[in-house]
Amino acid sequence: MRKNKKFPFTGGDEEWEPLGQKGMLLSRGRTHKFLRDFFRRPTWCDWCKGLLWGQVLRCVECKYTIHRKCEEEIVKCSDNTKKMCRRQSGTETSERPMFRFKVRKSGGDALLEINPNLVVPMLIVYTLTRSKQLIPCTSVVIEKHGQGPRELKFRLPDSTDHRVQFATRREREQFAACISFLSNKVTKRVSSQPLRVWMGTWNMGEAPPPDLFSSNQRISEWLRPDENNDIICVCVQECVYKERTGYKDCEDDWFRTVDTVLGPKYIKICGYSLNWIRMVLFIRADHREHVSKVSVKKEAVGIAHVLANKGAVCMMFTFRESKLCFVGCHLNAHQDKVIRRNEDFFEIVNGCSGEGMGWKDFWITNQFHHVFWAGDLNYRIDYDRQKVVELSQQGPEGWNFLYKYDQLQHQMRKETAFIDFNESQPLFQPTYKYARGKNIYPDDEKQRIPSWCDRILWKALSEETVIQEEYTSVQTVMTSDHRPVYSLFRIDARNQFVPDSVADPLSTPASSKTTEIWDKPVSAYLKIRQLAGHDLDSLDPNGFSDPYVVFVSPILQNSYSTNVQVKTLHPQWEVEPELRLNFDELEYIENEYIFLAVYDWDLTSQDDPLGQAHLSLKGLLDGNIHNFCIRALGCGKVAGTLTGSIQYVPR
Repeated sequence: MRKNKKFPFTGGDEEWEPLGQKGMLLSRGRTHKFLRDFFRRPTWCDWCKGLLWGQVLRCVECKYTIHRKCEEEIVKCSDNTKKMCRRQSGTETSERPMFRFKVRKSGGDALLEINPNLVVPMLIVYTLTRSKQLIPCTSVVIEKHGQGPRELKFRLPDSTDHRVQFATRREREQFAACISFLSNKVTKRVSSQPLRVWMGTWNMGEAPPPDLFSSNQRISEWLRPDENNDIICVCVQECVYKERTGYKDCEDDWFRTVDTVLGPKYIKICGYSLNWIRMVLFIRADHREHVSKVSVKKEAVGIAHVLANKGAVCMMFTFRESKLCFVGCHLNAHQDKVIRRNEDFFEIVNGCSGEGMGWKDFWITNQFHHVFWAGDLNYRIDYDRQKVVELSQQGPEGWNFLYKYDQLQHQMRKETAFIDFNESQPLFQPTYKYARGKNIYPDDEKQRIPSWCDRILWKALSEETVIQEEYTSVQTVMTSDHRPVYSLFRIDARNQFVPDSVADPLSTPASSKTTEIWDKPVSAYLKIRQLAGHDLDSLDPNGFSDPYVVFVSPILQNSYSTNVQVKTLHPQWEVEPELRLNFDELEYIENEYIFLAVYDWDLTSQDDPLGQAHLSLKGLLDGNIHNFCIRALGCGKVAGTLTGSIQYVPR
């Protein structure tokens, strides 16, 4: 006798038939009424834990599913013959539930199983070749950022990478939460970790650094290796000299010198050069497993905007769940080149953005949790040279006076460069131009005005914590006509969010039914109303744009888009998007952001990014309607304003 029945687990109509009394078997303390079934998609055998598809046996009552060949093994097992099925009797199992995910990878479909009941929690990877790979959860490094919305890459102890695609974004986040929780990389559901970030810049003036052993000048006084900083980013300019004995070239000489000073406590994440501009990134060795998605890009802005004598190196990576970006640059020189330096900034932002640097159409200044920018920016002091020399020797009182004539702070106030960046007032002597080997400003034929050319700035998303603990120069390193500068920041690095559906069943033994919480749909959403744009940039030859807005965020199930408004710089979108959420835990959502990307629609070519903005959800999830007014930035410039209202609608 045959009839059709739909099994949600397999996602289709399957053929099955009852086996009569012979189908009642005892397995692992449970009495099962097995039926023959046919699975077109791969799953797991609940007896041997092997990969399973095709002809199977399945319990009508509890969906316990096994290989046909496992039937004989169950019959032979007599240890559990006197025990009833716990699920049938209503008692709970003392084991924590296992979590399973169907994914797609390059070799076809695969199954991922997380078993928390072993001495060391294990990730088990099953493939269509029926092979099985067991990996301790503590050895798995997750990389989400930079992948597709449903994709994830995890690195195994043998340094092999597996890129898989989940059915939904929610499943991807749940898998990452499981791994992070079981590997003790997070200790509570929503948390952050304080992080000390050191960044330094130095124009080396085409001279080698002081000898580490024979010189009384110590670059360790600049790099501060004993201060237990978590991240160290070193940027130098005009780093060109004859490599010393034992090094293959100047770059190797400099990078290994920094490595030697920092010692074995730090490991190099990345080092890169653009001609004589070099930047190298180190991290504390015990943080290595938390670093993922390291990317590098460069942009030359020298003569004819092509030569690499000026330009920048940009590095980005993800630390836990925080996206960090570091830029080291050398801008055009001379007192009267202020506008050219501003143009260099915009050119660097544009050239270092795009493919491989976070979201494809987002500029680097608009998407990272933290951006740190350092280098020889070459902005000068517009004041009489002799008076600058005198005032620079008078300490804070003289520096305060000179800061009023600093070109960079004037450009930042007028928003002609470094919009939304921050810098503390330099409370140290101007770092250029010194006599080499001496702490004096030479009275030579060039008559350069002493200036704060070497600067460190930062930018963060609106709700991120940044505390600048130090910002100073080092007067004891005198091989160049510039003095090294460094700054120390303290930030809060985000941890992987662990929802209740992961933390509760993994923290205490629970019924196997708790695994079903993964399948509960999330109906909560964010309602956007009365969305409008004001004074948007014109990107079309007719003096207008055809704008539309795309909403993106890791907390959204998908990206959402408005309709296109044609030939306008002041659009009003009638469509009111409902942004569906991956999770409904308010503790998590309120710490996240919604990013709004404004595009100019083109009929015959790719749509052009016009500007981006972000909206923090903190304080907006009480169910009331909240108005917002946020500024969109395009390539470092103001691109217009977006207004509207947002409302959180729970399920």
